[in-house]
Amino acid sequence: MKHSLLFLLVAAILVACKPQDNVSAQESPTATAPSSTGTLIKLETGACRGYCPMYKLTFRTDGSLEYIGIRNVEKIGLETVRLNADEYAQLLKEVRKVDLWQYPAVIPSTVVDAPVHTYTVFEGSKTHSVKGTAGIPQPILELETRMQDIVEAHGIAVRKGDACKVPGALTAQAIVKFKMHVNAKDFCNQFSDIKVRTVRHLSEDNTWVIAYSPKELTETQFMSLLKDMDGVLEVEPDKQK
Repeated sequence: MKHSLLFLLVAAILVACKPQDNVSAQESPTATAPSSTGTLIKLETGACRGYCPMYKLTFRTDGSLEYIGIRNVEKIGLETVRLNADEYAQLLKEVRKVDLWQYPAVIPSTVVDAPVHTYTVFEGSKTHSVKGTAGIPQPILELETRMQDIVEAHGIAVRKGDACKVPGALTAQAIVKFKMHVNAKDFCNQFSDIKVRTVRHLSEDNTWVIAYSPKELTETQFMSLLKDMDGVLEVEPDKQK
């Protein structure tokens, strides 16, 4: 009888110690379920021959935002932040209202040297990208503004950072609207007696911020000089500098 009881005890211990191969990942308290996080929309800004900010924004369906600063921005590299419920709801509403799926893959433009902006929308396994420089439809520009507002609300400057400032003595800036056929970089390169450089592209109507040295020309002198030049439609001081 004693041997029978010992045998049963040993058998019970062996069964209890046997690995439970049939336990599912959901039943295991230490198992990690695969992430179902998807991407809602991406924005990528390209380079120009001036100092245009280059960065990537990826908004995910779990409310997270991935920022990658590439060039001419305050923060270079990767940073991840989390949107609050209102920010995500407003962005989702804007994405649905704009409906990027209705636009062609490339927005035609006659403006040269403007940075390419790429907008990519996601729906399950499907994606659609829209690229453009100037002439981007206003609804898309408003969507971009919404994305920029969100990232800047979290302390990441994308419109204008310290790295966007022209180095050296070119500390004064002006906002110049050129005729559509004018290349802003080539326009600035024609000055031989003074230093003038493009800083960044402002809008699709070929408006740029350009920098010059206040030691070479006063603001009034520079404004008067540009107003009389062929290819310039409007010029004014950059008061937001």
